[in-house]
Amino acid sequence: MRRRTRALAVVALGIVTACNPDDVVHRIGWFATMRHQRSIKPYARPIPPVPGTVPVTGAEPSVNLQMADRLANPRTRTSESINRGRFLYETYCLVCHGTTGRGDGPISATNGQTPPGPFFGVRSLVNDTIARRTDGYIYAVIVSGQVMGRGLMPVYGDKVRGADRWDLVNYVRTLQAQARSGASGGSR
Repeated sequence: MRRRTRALAVVALGIVTACNPDDVVHRIGWFATMRHQRSIKPYARPIPPVPGTVPVTGAEPSVNLQMADRLANPRTRTSESINRGRFLYETYCLVCHGTTGRGDGPISATNGQTPPGPFFGVRSLVNDTIARRTDGYIYAVIVSGQVMGRGLMPVYGDKVRGADRWDLVNYVRTLQAQARSGASGGSR
């Protein structure tokens, strides 16, 4: 019985070592190309679109300072829009601009913590300068932060898309309104 078990173990070991897929693949030519093919792995290296291609949803307008002020916000400030904007803000913006939009997020150098965060120059979204800007300007900063955001803000146009951008603008306007009401109510 012991010999038989030992013999079976030796045979099983021989079969396992003989069935190395790489050995079999190299013996059969057409099979080798299937196993070792050139393919693009998801998320390994995104391929940029061919210049001049238009996405199915339509062409993305190029945004600059002159165009930004002419963009009109098509989304009304409904609770649905503001809640969606809050979700997007908390996902992408809060880390730099903070919960109230004052530029004091966890990685901002103005966060008052010791040690301060690594990023200097994070703008407050609730100051008078930004509050006077148009919705189109804020939209343009979201789409192309490098052009509109003084080269400090990363581009979020590839992450925040379509109507979500306007929802984010509506939420920033809500933060600005809260800052104004809090400033006027706190200075008695």
